[in-house]
Amino acid sequence: MDKKTLAVVLSIVFIAASVGVVFYGYLNWEKAITPKGDPLDKVLVKIPYGGRQYGVLLESYISGDPLLDLNITLRSNVYDDLTILVGDPIFRNCDVSQYGQMCVLRSKTASELSVTVSPIFTAARYWYYIHNGYNETEALARAQADKDKIHTTTLAFAQKVKLGLGLMGNKKHLVIILKGPVEGAKTNRIYVPREGVLVIEATSEQSLFVEVLALKTIIASQATGESS
Repeated sequence: MDKKTLAVVLSIVFIAASVGVVFYGYLNWEKAITPKGDPLDKVLVKIPYGGRQYGVLLESYISGDPLLDLNITLRSNVYDDLTILVGDPIFRNCDVSQYGQMCVLRSKTASELSVTVSPIFTAARYWYYIHNGYNETEALARAQADKDKIHTTTLAFAQKVKLGLGLMGNKKHLVIILKGPVEGAKTNRIYVPREGVLVIEATSEQSLFVEVLALKTIIASQATGESS
């Protein structure tokens, strides 16, 4: 086999292997956000909003304490990146004329989630720089610059591949996923299926928004040392 033919064969093998890896990731992405087995513990909390009570399950699959799972995931690690997956690709440029109020509510929920978790990511980056010898001014500047490490996107093909391959949703790259009726939500719950992945699931768009408000309250109480 001459060198030219060998180069062509190797190129084909490389391309085939790359395609295989991509589709492996795509076919396995749901495993990355699906808990294995039953929760170690779960707590039902009631959230008052808009004149009614919303029930949401806080489930633990890691420590046995749902609040501890959330605290560990959001506060006990310094992530290089944070990605908020707002849901199905239809929400990238959601057509209000076609999907109506659903677009408005999901956008509202995604914005509230970003406002809730972005400061935690930035604060962790600040203390990371402080602990690595930077003064307060330098640490603050670097932490502010790290805001470009916060990404908001949809659960499209590329993101599914990254989840399936473990390139996101790990100890270096936190992923927070909004899962509503469009994405096949089965119940109202917040859970951490594995390290670096937080899922907020609800069977209606309104419940999904309320769950983000619940998460915001939990984060605030954990920060001040109050019991939830």
